[in-house]
Amino acid sequence: MTILFVLIYVAVSVYVIWWALRGAKKLDVGHGDHVHEVHHDGTAPKTPHESDDLTQIRGIGAVISAKLRTLGITSYEQIAGLDQTDIERINEGLNFKGRIEKEQWIQQAQEILVRNAG
Repeated sequence: MTILFVLIYVAVSVYVIWWALRGAKKLDVGHGDHVHEVHHDGTAPKTPHESDDLTQIRGIGAVISAKLRTLGITSYEQIAGLDQTDIERINEGLNFKGRIEKEQWIQQAQEILVRNAG
């Protein structure tokens, strides 16, 4: 009976650790060991205080916006510049395959950037 309790304790502990760590992953949208910000104009990445309101993109609510931030996605520029590899990684991180394409996040982000520039 004691062995059963020990096995259950170990299994639950492993699950709790796995669950805690899965939310802590950062999305590597480039090459190497660092998060690569997607900027086409060579500007420095935004600081957390300068991040865009991603909820302005239809299909991104507060929950998805928070998940994107944990993946290192904080700006319209990043979303507008996503390539297929980035899309696949974000879809995996969100556990929601096809959402970016279906809701046209890239096109919406590009339109917001054009609107804000003008």
